[in-house]
Amino acid sequence: MHKKYIHLALTLFVFCLCTTSIWAQRNVSGRVTSADDGSGLPGVSIAISGTSTGTVSDVDGNYTLSNVPNDATLVFSMVGFATQNIALGASNIVNIVLAE
Repeated sequence: MHKKYIHLALTLFVFCLCTTSIWAQRNVSGRVTSADDGSGLPGVSIAISGTSTGTVSDVDGNYTLSNVPNDATLVFSMVGFATQNIALGASNIVNIVLAE
């Protein structure tokens, strides 16, 4: 009987760990614009630092990333522009201005 309770407790513990890691992620979106004229920048690489997960901004500079950890840092880079590292705050919208 004692082993049954230990098995149940371990199962619940593992379930809680798995669901917590799922809930600790979110979707992040925004727009990347040029410091020169404020226009949207297409083709900007947006990556989650330390991972191989990322995306590229569309023709208007918009992007969306799914399953982003709450403590993530996003790396914005494009040839000819200064790379920026942005630690996520409370907002799910991260707009960024890149300078040459």
